[in-house]
Amino acid sequence: MKRIYLDYAATTPLDPRVEKAMQSLVRKAFGNPSSIHAEGVAAKKALDRARTAVARCLEAHAEEVVFTSGGTESNNLAIFGVLEAVDTRCLKSLTSGVGRLPHIVTTNIEHASGLEPLRQLEREGKAEVTYVPVEQNGIVKPGEIIAAIKPNTALVSVMYANNEIGTIQPIRKIGQLLSAVRDSKFSILNSPNERRYPVFHSDACQAPSYLPCLVNALGVDLLSLDAHKIYGPKGVGALYVRPGTMLSPQLLGGGQERGHRSATENVPGIVGFAEALHSASENRKKESERIKKLRDALYSSILQNNGIVIMNGSMKEGERLPNNLNISLPGIDTEFLTLQLDAAGIAVSTKSSCLKNEKESYVISAIASRDKARARSTLRFTLGRGTTSDDIKRVAEAVNNLLKSK
Repeated sequence: MKRIYLDYAATTPLDPRVEKAMQSLVRKAFGNPSSIHAEGVAAKKALDRARTAVARCLEAHAEEVVFTSGGTESNNLAIFGVLEAVDTRCLKSLTSGVGRLPHIVTTNIEHASGLEPLRQLEREGKAEVTYVPVEQNGIVKPGEIIAAIKPNTALVSVMYANNEIGTIQPIRKIGQLLSAVRDSKFSILNSPNERRYPVFHSDACQAPSYLPCLVNALGVDLLSLDAHKIYGPKGVGALYVRPGTMLSPQLLGGGQERGHRSATENVPGIVGFAEALHSASENRKKESERIKKLRDALYSSILQNNGIVIMNGSMKEGERLPNNLNISLPGIDTEFLTLQLDAAGIAVSTKSSCLKNEKESYVISAIASRDKARARSTLRFTLGRGTTSDDIKRVAEAVNNLLKSK
């Protein structure tokens, strides 16, 4: 029996076009792109073409794209990089009422690779962080983000689309409001001739398959991307860096990626990433419409047959990724249910795959008034390119049958 994979938010299978593009590079352009001999030059040309292709998808310039090992590194580079680049002399003029640490504004449902660096900065006494709570629909109010900004705010970091509940944050509106804050000279971190703070970062790793990631339209200074979330290879990602953004490197060495990220570039992986991002951009509208119909059909079937279903996050158009369905089933051991579905040939998840040590989802806790029963009984379905109508019918039938037996 065919296995059905509905955990595309965790990772995606490699697109055949991506695999083909990578295979052509493994042997033909194996050289180090920093070398000046023929093999190195061939690798450098492939790297440059990929960088240009990625930039084109973002409506950015090639020199603004920094390749990394994935979304986690991109988020770490953005957060630690901005904080370490803050000129401490700018902080000496702060009043005692504000404090002398740089300040960061974020939300309480960011990905772990965004939250953990912030917590580390707090533990080390290097930054003050404000975690703005999202509403019960899983979406933050832009005004609340702006209201949290202080004169010493160096960074605002808000993810574009949540990996657990799929809610889409109003990044463009936040970017517009932040621009007005900068122009008002609110931040004392800005010198008279260079208004660069607060820096605006967004984790967009879940977004490209379903949302445009045009950096100027969004108003971001930093944007994190990850290849394996968009049918590309694992171990490759990127960070868009707007010119003028002060960023301290986290990996030191040969000065690759214009000094932002030292290490020999993974050229085949980067070429695969570029192909995956191009494919996502090219097929976005049609695939979004198709996948949303399947997602809604699955939700309707489960909801009609079970009175205990609680939807997590907004289901309004434009407020949720079309492939994401996250529900709670209070009183049901959803980890055991996930194993039962796996035995039936269906792969789903209970929460983010990055929360191995957590008993419950902090994202669901954040939108459910810390309701532990709801947070511990989540079931996440994330659909993808391989999902068919027959798959959805089979999954709905399996879930409904298992729930009836509880």
